[in-house]
Amino acid sequence: MSDLFVSVTVAGEELTDLVERVEVEERDDRADLAVVTFGDSGLVLADLLCEGLGVEVALGRTDSHAVMLRGTVTAIRSHLPSRGRPEVEIEAVDRLIGLGLVPKTRRWWNTTIGQVVREIAIGNGLLPGSIQPGLDATVTAARPLQQVEETDLALLHRLARTYDAKVWVEHQPAADTLDFVATSRLLQSEPVEERLVFNANLLHLTAAFDAHATDPARRLVAADPDSGARVEVIGSPVTAPDWTPDPERLARLGDGAARAGRLLARTAATRARLTESWRRQPREAGAASRPASDRAGVLGDPARRLGQTGRGRAAGSIWLRPRRRVRVEGCGGRWSGTWYLGRVRHELDVRGRSYITSFEARR
Repeated sequence: MSDLFVSVTVAGEELTDLVERVEVEERDDRADLAVVTFGDSGLVLADLLCEGLGVEVALGRTDSHAVMLRGTVTAIRSHLPSRGRPEVEIEAVDRLIGLGLVPKTRRWWNTTIGQVVREIAIGNGLLPGSIQPGLDATVTAARPLQQVEETDLALLHRLARTYDAKVWVEHQPAADTLDFVATSRLLQSEPVEERLVFNANLLHLTAAFDAHATDPARRLVAADPDSGARVEVIGSPVTAPDWTPDPERLARLGDGAARAGRLLARTAATRARLTESWRRQPREAGAASRPASDRAGVLGDPARRLGQTGRGRAAGSIWLRPRRRVRVEGCGGRWSGTWYLGRVRHELDVRGRSYITSFEARR
């Protein structure tokens, strides 16, 4: 295994040699957060560092590392124990938070949602990145997009809710980009090359199933509360995974294989009823009305089509990031497969020489 890599720069000054721990938390619905702990035996750093400074955090391994956060220091904390050496801890948030500082009033018309996002990016010193709303609707003069005493960040999150998209800042080598991508596109993207394998780089996994959170075939008919027009949403059926243990796994049970076979036979009918109800759970006319302006076209969380959630820990990897998909292997027929990462936390301990990535996923 290659050596750990960490680099922390504050206000343009390299402070890597003082770093003891780094934690970077990334979520698909908010700005990224980093907590960096420095040794401060001389009780100097706490006086030199202050909120508002620029910070860049890169981590990984010597053969694969990346900038995980480029942003602004928002908090300084000192730890002065009676035993052990003093530490100073800085908390930093990525540049997305900068869009939420100043309320603005303006409106757009005769343009598209994608172009609005591009203008916001440029206006905040960011490059337009991957801007792919599922429906790049046109904003007309008759129904303009209004921003009234609202920050750019609040407006972007409002658009993300309306169009079921994710908004985030991507840290490129030269500059940061503002990305706005439909959830449906993210769920269709290819999984990352890194695979999570039980009894290998996957250290722990806790998974669960909630039948009420599945995304079955659906045909919703309702009325637009504004115009009274018919609103209809049609979804495609979900393909259930194969929960039946394959013969190879059953054979490994040895003397217990016969009992497993009997249990499999006795539960077959119940499993079939469950999966059939899951795929064809009815949601017909009479659903809550929704305005035609709701462009998302989804109910609930589209990333939970199978009603499954999981959380776990893996050997540290910069390739595990939110809004990406990852393949899980060796966890049986029910939990193996491709998962969507909604929350990822990188924890690198310099003194302990460890790097762990914890995650929350759903599908």
